[in-house]
Amino acid sequence: MKRVTRVTLFLAALLSAGAAFAADSPQQQFVRAWQGRIVTLRWPLYSLVYNERGKLGTTRNGLKEGLMVATPSQGAYLQFDGRQGRSDVVQKDPQQVVTAVNSAYEPDSLDLRSYRKLEAVAINRFEPGIEFIVVAVRVESDQVRVDFGPNGGGAAVTGITIKWPVPLSKTFTERTNVEELIQRFVDIKRP
Repeated sequence: MKRVTRVTLFLAALLSAGAAFAADSPQQQFVRAWQGRIVTLRWPLYSLVYNERGKLGTTRNGLKEGLMVATPSQGAYLQFDGRQGRSDVVQKDPQQVVTAVNSAYEPDSLDLRSYRKLEAVAINRFEPGIEFIVVAVRVESDQVRVDFGPNGGGAAVTGITIKWPVPLSKTFTERTNVEELIQRFVDIKRP
């Protein structure tokens, strides 16, 4: 009986050590390090304000999505991620984003419903010096998304996507370069 108990305890210790190791992946460490940080903009950031109608006809108004994308090789540009089967909309000029998004989301002649599924309403520009809090961080296969919200709390109002030209490594050796790209746009407020 003692041998079974020892084996059980040993296996339990291995499982908990494995769970602790899995919880400390480099990507998760990065997310924890950035989540909740207070930052000050160094460079203007843009968000698209839009209304979206779902497949069941429900409409969500006043949605906001950060548009800034930075890459290590192609510089920075604005991108609205495609949805509902549409392609991404990429622009360099913020004044062209609303027109480009509305053009990309024109109803198709093959659609059963002739209404617009997505309507771009406006562009919000956030000036250097504005203070934000990091409300969400997502590390995906080839990109890192950092969303900013008002320092007093609330939902994300803008963000930065760092796009990597190849899939990010499992050990996240690109972390320093990713953080340098983020810090081109924001200063981290020291506690």
